[in-house]
Amino acid sequence: MDAAGSDSVLQEQPMPLAVMLFSAAMHQELALSKYAEQLDISPLSLRQFINGKTQRPREKTLAILSEALGISVSEVRHRNALLPNAAPPFAEWLQAQMENGFSRARLNRETGISDGALRNYLDGQTLPDTDQAQRLAQAFQVDPLELAQILVANHMVMQSGITLPEPLAPPALNGSAELPASHVERHPVHANVPPFSPFPQNDYSEYNEHVVDRVVPEYERADPAEERRLLTLWRRLHPQGRRATLNYIAGLLAEF
Repeated sequence: MDAAGSDSVLQEQPMPLAVMLFSAAMHQELALSKYAEQLDISPLSLRQFINGKTQRPREKTLAILSEALGISVSEVRHRNALLPNAAPPFAEWLQAQMENGFSRARLNRETGISDGALRNYLDGQTLPDTDQAQRLAQAFQVDPLELAQILVANHMVMQSGITLPEPLAPPALNGSAELPASHVERHPVHANVPPFSPFPQNDYSEYNEHVVDRVVPEYERADPAEERRLLTLWRRLHPQGRRATLNYIAGLLAEF
């Protein structure tokens, strides 16, 4: 991925470093281990970035990734703290794509991926490497970046258990405090949290920041950099831990 390509992607949407690296390897049709060799970093180090397990990367590694992706070292560090959006299980995504006239035999012929590997994908036992993912994207004629985002989210769930929740729809414009029933079921804590205006659209993390804004007085808050660091750590919690902290904050709000 050249610098111009990376800059255009960054302008369109905030993209986690894991997705950028996975997509770059796909673009070059290289397996992650081969891409790591090209970058001159260890395959394990690269996979830890993909799995969301690298929290204190070495400066030398950051410089290598900065040059490879065409972004600054500070941007690499910032995007390493970003999480991918929630995605469907890859097995379900693959099954849905195959319903458009693809048998395992046809997919094997068009991608060169073995039948055994395809069975493992469909059973949810394994995920394709970056070179295999690129071949699948070409066979299904789907956006490779979309597939990269799905696979990175799946990798993080399997290895670390962390992704951002699904985006919430904005509330009705009539000022109603009620959220749609489906959202209350998915995120039960919202049922007890008073509405905020304006409600951040399609960004669950900003919603949580607004919850904190209502609980902590201005003069007691940490500086913005510290708040971002704490929010990043909160996002890396297991979903049950995130839910527990929000339930606690909701209880504080109820006392006001």
